[in-house]
Formats: sequence, C-alpha cells, structure tokens
Amino acid sequence: MRPLHPHDPPSVGPYRLHSRLGEDACARVYLGSTPGGPPTAVRVVRSEYATDARFRSVFGELVESGHRLESERVCAVRAADLRGAVPWVAVERPYGMTLTELVGEVGPLTVDAVHAVALHLALGLDDLHAAGRAHGSLWPDGVLITTERALLADPGLEWAVADVDRRAPHPSFAAPEGGVGPGVDVFAWAATVSFAASGVEGPEGLARVPLQLRGLVEACLRNGPILRPVAADLVRMLGGPRAADPWPPEVLSVVRVRAGEQRDLVVAAGDAPLGEETGRRPEAARRRRIVAVTAGAVALAAIAATGLWAHGGDGDPAGGETTGPVMSEGADCAEGVAYPAPEAPLDGAEVPAWATAFSPDGSLLAVLTDGGLGVWDWRAGEEIARLTEVGARLEPVFSPTGCLVAAGVERGFEGMEFPVTMVTTFDLPSGTTFEHLGPQKGPSGPDGVWVSDPRQALHAGFSPEGSLMTITLDTGLGRAGVGLVDTATGEALAAMVPERTGLALLPDPGRVVTANGTELTVWDARDGRELHTVRDSRDRVFTVVPGTDEIVHVSGDRSVWWDYVRRREVRSFAMEGYLNEEWMTRMEHLSLSPDGTRLYADWYLLDVELAEADRHTSYVWDVETGEDLLSGVEDPLRFVHVAAHPDGETLMIVTPENRVVPVDAETLEPGEPLF
Repeated sequence: MRPLHPHDPPSVGPYRLHSRLGEDACARVYLGSTPGGPPTAVRVVRSEYATDARFRSVFGELVESGHRLESERVCAVRAADLRGAVPWVAVERPYGMTLTELVGEVGPLTVDAVHAVALHLALGLDDLHAAGRAHGSLWPDGVLITTERALLADPGLEWAVADVDRRAPHPSFAAPEGGVGPGVDVFAWAATVSFAASGVEGPEGLARVPLQLRGLVEACLRNGPILRPVAADLVRMLGGPRAADPWPPEVLSVVRVRAGEQRDLVVAAGDAPLGEETGRRPEAARRRRIVAVTAGAVALAAIAATGLWAHGGDGDPAGGETTGPVMSEGADCAEGVAYPAPEAPLDGAEVPAWATAFSPDGSLLAVLTDGGLGVWDWRAGEEIARLTEVGARLEPVFSPTGCLVAAGVERGFEGMEFPVTMVTTFDLPSGTTFEHLGPQKGPSGPDGVWVSDPRQALHAGFSPEGSLMTITLDTGLGRAGVGLVDTATGEALAAMVPERTGLALLPDPGRVVTANGTELTVWDARDGRELHTVRDSRDRVFTVVPGTDEIVHVSGDRSVWWDYVRRREVRSFAMEGYLNEEWMTRMEHLSLSPDGTRLYADWYLLDVELAEADRHTSYVWDVETGEDLLSGVEDPLRFVHVAAHPDGETLMIVTPENRVVPVDAETLEPGEPLF
C-alpha cells in the first residue's frame, strides 16, 4: 500500500481513492470507498489496454459475468464503467494484505497457515467452477488475506490481457498447456500454495511444502490437466469447509496492523460505516446485492451470453402484447369466485382427474379433470366454479399471492389438425381471464396471421414470491422454449432456453431451472446465461427448494437432493426397482411439502399387464431421517399427483384410478373421494 501519486485521480466514479494497493496485469489498483460503504478495490485499466477494442470487449464480458457471482471466498464486482475513455471496475476489498505481502513480512508460512490458505483458495475455486467460470490468473498477489480468511481478490478479470498479449497474465504460475479452465486453475493453486510455503515463485517451491500437503500439491502440478484433482476434490482432501484453522498469532498480528492502517485511511475520510471491521457483508446481504454495472457492461455481456434471449419471444417485442393487468390488486380467495358455477356435479367414476393445486390461503382447491378446471371449497366438498374451456394437458398452478391460477386452454387454429394448449391465467375474484403467448411470436399484420405455427404449452410456474411466471413451450428449430412473464402487468419479459424442456421452475426471481431428460440447467433469469449444469439426471421430473441453491432430481435409482452451486449431494432417497431391467419405468411425480420436511414421489411401470394401481410405487419420505413413511404399510398409499395444503392441514392426492382423495397429512390415512 502506497500513498496516492500527485497524478492519481482523487476519485473514480462514486469512489473516493485513499491509497495505491498496487498493479495487476492490466490495471492500477486503488483502495476506495463511498460514504457509509465498505472498502473497495478500484481497478483503473492502464492506457495501453484502454484503447484496445479486443481487450475492452473481453474485459467487459469478464466483469459482467463476475458481478453476480455468490461466494464468501471470491471478491465480487460491485460496480463498473466500461464505456468511458478509461474503463474501471470496483471489486470488494476487505481490509487485509496480499499473500505476496504477507510472505514478504513473515517469511514462508507455517504448516497450519499453509493449510488454511490452501483450503480457502480451494473453496474459492470450487465456487467459481461450480458457477461455470474459471479464474485464469491466480497468483499470490491475487490472494487477499484478512483476519478471518484467505480469498480470491477478484473473479479472474486479469485474463483479459491474454487475448491481447497472447500469454498468461502470470507465466510463473501458469499451467504448461496454457489457456483457461478448471485444470489450469488447479495448477495455479498448487503453485500459489508452494509460494506460501517457500517464498519461491511458482512450482519451484514444491520441496518446501509441508509433507502433509506435498503429495496433493504435487498431484496438482502434473503436466496433463486430466491427471489433476478438481477443486471439489481439493476441498474434500483438505478436510472440508470447516477444517480451516485460525491464523497463527504471527500471521494474525501482521494482518491486523495492515487492516488497521487501511481502515484508518477510510475513517479519516469519513467514509467508513460504524462497526466496519472486515468489509465483508453477511451472507444474507450478499444474496440481495444489486451491482451498478453500466449499460456498456450489459451490452458487452449480451454479445457473449449463452442461450437464446429475446424480449417478447422469438426476438419480437410484440410477442407478448398485453391489454390489462393479470391480477386484481390485492385480491385474495376470501373475496369469492367470479366464474360461473358448474351446471351439474361431477361423477368421479366417469370423469378422470389429473392434478390438483391449493390456493395460497388454502381455502380453495383447483382440480383438473377431463371436464375442465374445477374450483372447490374442499372443506365443504362443494365445487363452486368450473372453467370448462381448460384442457387436461397442463397442470394447474396457483400464484403464491392473490388468487390467480394458471392453466391450459386448448384453442383450434386454422390449418392445424389438433388444438394447441395456450397458458391462460384466471383471476378468480375478478373473473379476469388472460392468455399468454410465452416465448413465441403471436399474430401480426392487419389480418392477424401467425408467422409460424403456435406451439403447445407444456408447463407454467411461478417464482416463490409470485412476481414472475414461467411458460414452457414445445420447442423446434432452435426457438426459445421458456418465457418469463411479469404477473402484475402480463408483460412478456424475456424468452430463453433453445432446447426441449418439459419443466421450468423458479427457485427465486433471479434463476430458472430446466430439465431436458439427461441434465438440468440453471439459467440467469435476467440475461439468459447458463449458470450451472447438473448431469446424470434421468428424468424431466424434478423440484426446487425455494430460495436455495438446491434441487431434488432423479439420478440412477435415487431421488437426489443436490446443491448445484457447491456440487454436493445433501441427501438421497433410494427407489428400489426403479432401474427395472424387464420393463421401462417413468417418474410420475416429485414434490416437497411447503415446509420442506417431506418429499413425495411416484414412479410407474410402462407396458405391463398389471392393474393401474399395482404399476405405481409411491413414497412419502421424511426429509430429515430419510425414512419412507409408506414402507411396511400393508396397503400402501399410491398416487400419481400430490398437492400439500400450505399450512400442512391435509394432502390432496390423485390416485392411479384418477380419483381425488383427501389424505391426513400426519397419519397418511386416506378419506373418501372428493367426487
């Protein structure tokens, strides 16, 4: 850390500069802050790169792809200006010192300190790689040591110089095969750990790495990237996230002095918030981070984004034209139902049921049958409305707020042999019906002609807080398969996912998870980028754990609860017989109870001469213990669909015989069919 030079700017963007932190491969780095904000490393691109169009493009892509990264061991992008004459980016910068500075102060680190550095860096790389990113420029100057941990000083922005200079940003720490990727990062990790243990630059310090770590470090320095462990293996072999010991006293004292000096500079300028110690925010606050990246960064990222992304669907802003609000303001199910009552009662023995859904307040039950969508006061056993135009192709779903239900209406189109299911929302209190095209271009021109054939809707879903709706369509010719809709206005916000998918779920408003039958993909809901991939997923049926990085999907003969950011199995549930060698099997249903304590699943055998009920194997697992609550029951419950009451009051199942039956949520005792 050095004082500002007379030629250094006093501020950059909203950031007041306090000192020079040094230089990296492409930028001068300053300690900066804003009033009341945490400390920040402001990286100002050097002039020789600022005028290079190729560098600016690649740098912009790296900045944009890094600013949504969530990791406690990787400093994240806070803000950037990529359009000005001199691009700059502001990155989180907790008070502390670089690994280079630390080793310069105290000499080679002790065994415990080396282990802690190795584990923290492995965790950071694991987070990056799980997010589908590689760092590409790890070296000791890019490692920040705070009083609590070691972390990567940025998500890998220096790699932009490689496209200009045709060399790795830090050759002494670069893998022999060159390029960028997880294997290159693991090699650089080993070279950096060697430096921490020896003070010698690059892999040459291997001989001074403690014996407890030397074999692992040596394995990471192998010439072939395929021979090296992956970052997740490093974390496991180093003892896991909880195995990082506190810094030895000699390290901690040096880091505290440097952190204090930096804090004093910020405090003297009047910018430090009260109680600011490390500059790191709590995890909950990090997840709500909104980064002020300028329009230039967004434009650059749009060029590099993977997947298909267009407003309005198929690239046409008119694809989702709206004429009014979708949801009555403040309306809830207690206000009654404005749709017509049924003309005659249903006979469950004659009219098959397919799926059910509870309203958010639990007072109403939507029941999809061959006769339309029935709305029931289920406690009274009374059908109070029936939407006869609703077809049986698309499972109904309630918005988590208000009293809005999405279902599929089958429409006939001239020149098409079969009707097409269109996602339609029904606001029950107001009687407002609204059709959504989803990610496809609608009729255009004075005659209202469809440019291409309308596509079948396969699924609709809502984000946990109800602000967004997903619409999944049958895809073809590279057209987008998933669209997002603003539920407050009905506006089609975006279209994405150029591949066939049967299901799209929103764990939160920022992410969409889809399945194609062999793998699951997590997409950024804002720009359509592919964030994570979960392979070895056997079926399109899966469920998300709202507000988390976790999903439940089928892998082999298990239902696996999986953290797709950490790439770790949380728990799993065996399904004996699911991988049947004699008959084909198919997953019919997989869902979580609203409180996340129970998992419901059902699979069935195809093409066998068995009674319908005997072809099904159903489960109700206790998530905490893994116990199947139906195991050992003489006449076990079987179902093809489960809807759990939001307050846990009851379950409403659809049996293999297509009857709707209430079930006690605790004892799992079935009652009499609803109709």
